[in-house]
Amino acid sequence: MKKLLVLLALFPGLCSGQTYNYLDYNNEIINAEEYIVAGQFMESIQIYRNLADTYQHVFLRDIKIAAQLSAYTNDTDNLFYFLEKGMKRGWTLKEIMKTATLKKFKDDDRWKRLKANQDQFTEEFENSINLELRTEIRAMLAEDQKRAIRVALTPVKKWRERYTNRKFVPNNRLQVRRINQIIDQVGYPGEKVIGDKSWATVIISHNEHDSIYTELRPKLYKALRHGELSAIDLAIIETWRIVVDTDRREKGFVIWSETITKSDAIKADSLRESIGLRSLELNNKLFRAEKELDMKFYLSPFHGGLVTVKD
Repeated sequence: MKKLLVLLALFPGLCSGQTYNYLDYNNEIINAEEYIVAGQFMESIQIYRNLADTYQHVFLRDIKIAAQLSAYTNDTDNLFYFLEKGMKRGWTLKEIMKTATLKKFKDDDRWKRLKANQDQFTEEFENSINLELRTEIRAMLAEDQKRAIRVALTPVKKWRERYTNRKFVPNNRLQVRRINQIIDQVGYPGEKVIGDKSWATVIISHNEHDSIYTELRPKLYKALRHGELSAIDLAIIETWRIVVDTDRREKGFVIWSETITKSDAIKADSLRESIGLRSLELNNKLFRAEKELDMKFYLSPFHGGLVTVKD
């Protein structure tokens, strides 16, 4: 385990004019996750706090994890720090109340202040994102899902393939080209830009055998470095692409619960390391820790269980 970085001077972006590098951010998150599985929660919280104090944009997933750890350790100062940070990033008090470990602090006077300032936090969140673009991407996802459901519910293979080729694929290609254009104009339309991490990710993931991805791919990696796209969301997009293009022979970053070979695991861990995403072994340990601690670590929307590596 890497040594805990407690001095803010060790983090990027502290000096005026310095660019934030989210590969460094992602590697610090891995350090925090290693402390979690080791049961060293205070050390993990300190990393999350340092990142939140240093980076202009902190992913909501990380804020939620830090809040849960703070509640678990009764570190109320950090708990309410992260709750406020989260609400300013779109985490509503209604959603917070659904988490039992957080709800138990509702009698604290600081909880009352959070409740009183809900409208202010919502306004701050909306002012920090591109609301017009958020509306556009949400509408694009709705159209994507409508067509995807039509594909899934068409029982006859011939009819399903006909609808896919005539309706679903052309619509998706237009949408991904629009996302490519948006990236050039304002950046990747993810959590940092529009306040949602998954809508654009889902649309791009549905893009198959399309030349536009050759142009789009380097922009996704640039978005990762700039904090516009999280490591797990990039892994989702890339893995879907790899699996489809190789007719499932290659496993990519391995984002599903499945049994894989050692060779697949080595390839996956190499890909994961390149973008600052935790190893498969750490992912499995966090999955177990979720159950033991009754927390949610948001490992992946597709990761419903353990990855087993066979000899």
